Amino acid sequence: MEPPLGRRLYLAQRAQHDLLDSRMRERGASLWNWVLLRTASELNGASQREIAERMGIEPPTLVPQLDKLAEAGLVERRRDDHDRRVMRVTVTAAGLERLAELHSLAMKTDAEMRELLTAGDVEVLGKSLLRIHEHFTTLKQKEDAHGRQP
Repeated sequence: MEPPLGRRLYLAQRAQHDLLDSRMRERGASLWNWVLLRTASELNGASQREIAERMGIEPPTLVPQLDKLAEAGLVERRRDDHDRRVMRVTVTAAGLERLAELHSLAMKTDAEMRELLTAGDVEVLGKSLLRIHEHFTTLKQKEDAHGRQP
């Protein structure tokens, strides 16, 4: 019996994720570090809540990861000037250097994946994955809005 396509997607993503995370751990980092640094850098001075929303996680899940990055001097957290309850996150110069290192490693791993495919495969896969993501994200939003569960 052939496995469902969703299972194949998960297994491929998981294998690539685990390899990249292992390579980052060899350099004293993690996939979490890269994603969080990248998101904080893109949002430049965003609140912890905004970063968590962009990453698709709950703020309490984000805080321990931010604590580790702050202890390492890779990010700084400061209270918002207008609302002291809000913590703003900025990436330090050391954080930007670390982000560049981790991004380079991620791009090398991505290149390995692309080498397995033809240029046409990459284009079709990229478009297909976006279409799948958009479909199920929209479907979940509609179901959440109507209080339905599958």
